[in-house]
Amino acid sequence: MLTSYFLALGRVAHSWNQLHEELAKLFCVTAALEESTGIALWHALRSDRSQRDLLNAALDAAGRDARWSTRFPAATDDIRWLLKQVNALAERRNDAVHAPCSVITGELKQEIAAISHSGNPRARNLRDKDIPAEFAWYEQTADVLRQHARELQAALASARDPWPERPPLPTLGQRSDRPDQHRRASTGLPRRRR
Repeated sequence: MLTSYFLALGRVAHSWNQLHEELAKLFCVTAALEESTGIALWHALRSDRSQRDLLNAALDAAGRDARWSTRFPAATDDIRWLLKQVNALAERRNDAVHAPCSVITGELKQEIAAISHSGNPRARNLRDKDIPAEFAWYEQTADVLRQHARELQAALASARDPWPERPPLPTLGQRSDRPDQHRRASTGLPRRRR
């Protein structure tokens, strides 16, 4: 039971890290920076939140450029939507990573439970939740957002690529065997906006 908790926690952390690497690349494209320079700036910041704030600042600057706004009319709203979703997921990811949890043995089963009796606010946020299901949801959501960040990068890097639609986000309890389920299966290209 504890091993499955560790694996689930590791998958949340892994998906989060992959998402942030795609946000770094999206920052480079949005700020019109050479990737090596942009990535160096991104990683000079020590907190994920500061990095996302940097992307938001680059978006503000790009949005003031009339040519950029004309070329990518949906970019500002869609990247802000992405950042809003990532910021909401960040709180859940922080709950997963920072909440003390343990195996609780009952008469009929064992389960993972957040240890909230000491007042840990992160543990309180997970109290009475099915932690493996929660963590799977966090992982799946990070994977969908990561793929959308990739699609936005591609659309910004090439005016020929269609602008991607905002993806539907997983709901708690929904299982996905494919993290790329929101891409067009045949070509791997983003879907066209209708």
